[in-house]
Amino acid sequence: MNDPPLDHSKIGSLTEREGLPWKIISLDHCHSTNEEAVALIQEDPSLLKSGLVLFSEWQESGRGRRGSRWISPRSKDLLVSIAIQPPVAPDRWTRLTHATALALCHALRPVYPVTVKWPNDIYLSESKLAGILVESITPSLPADRGIAIIGIGLNINSMPEDFPPHLDAPAISLRMHAKKHDSPLQREPIAAAILCALHHTISRVVDDFPAILDELKTFSDLLGQKVTLKLPEGKIQSGFVRDFGSEGELLLQADDAADGAPLLSIASADHVRRD
Repeated sequence: MNDPPLDHSKIGSLTEREGLPWKIISLDHCHSTNEEAVALIQEDPSLLKSGLVLFSEWQESGRGRRGSRWISPRSKDLLVSIAIQPPVAPDRWTRLTHATALALCHALRPVYPVTVKWPNDIYLSESKLAGILVESITPSLPADRGIAIIGIGLNINSMPEDFPPHLDAPAISLRMHAKKHDSPLQREPIAAAILCALHHTISRVVDDFPAILDELKTFSDLLGQKVTLKLPEGKIQSGFVRDFGSEGELLLQADDAADGAPLLSIASADHVRRD
């Protein structure tokens, strides 16, 4: 039996109670929710006034960071992109990734003990549950501050047979964790909780970002751990994660560092492995 389609009107009713201003649209399928959100804004720039939330039951070419694919079966999980004009300058849009990770923790943690694998993955029971992709859209669109597209892929009702056999990391869904093999979870309350939490955390990225980072530390599965990173230039760097920097970068004590050497500041990595 097919899982029921997402009822975006129910999500709208739940979020309206919390005063969420974003316009919610749901599609049967698309190439990529991030790309489709951009296309909708190009057709109707007024959508930027409120912010746009785009759900899709299925996407042909979902993407993660560094061009990785995000694969999800039809009508089982949460595929959503949120298009906004962020309250911070584009050079600080990495804050949106951390704010989104915190929002997912706030929305899910009352029931599911999720953790954050820096910078953009949400884990549950040592397996990947969700991914975040923040992209910037600038010159061709009518926005003084630029446009950020926050893409979220969250495994809600996928089962083991739905995942491809050769993934970079083991995958899990909320339904698998809850052991509800006979009936799917309702996606609408989960989606609404995430949107409301995200709206709140984004409002904090200007004046309250240090507190966001402090909260993220309590959910981090890397803080204090030995890790191996593949950096964008191809270098492999190992060490212990000692803290986060002021913009959410990893502060790493390198394995080969001399006593008293300063911590390395790592703003981005292609791959992160906890050793």
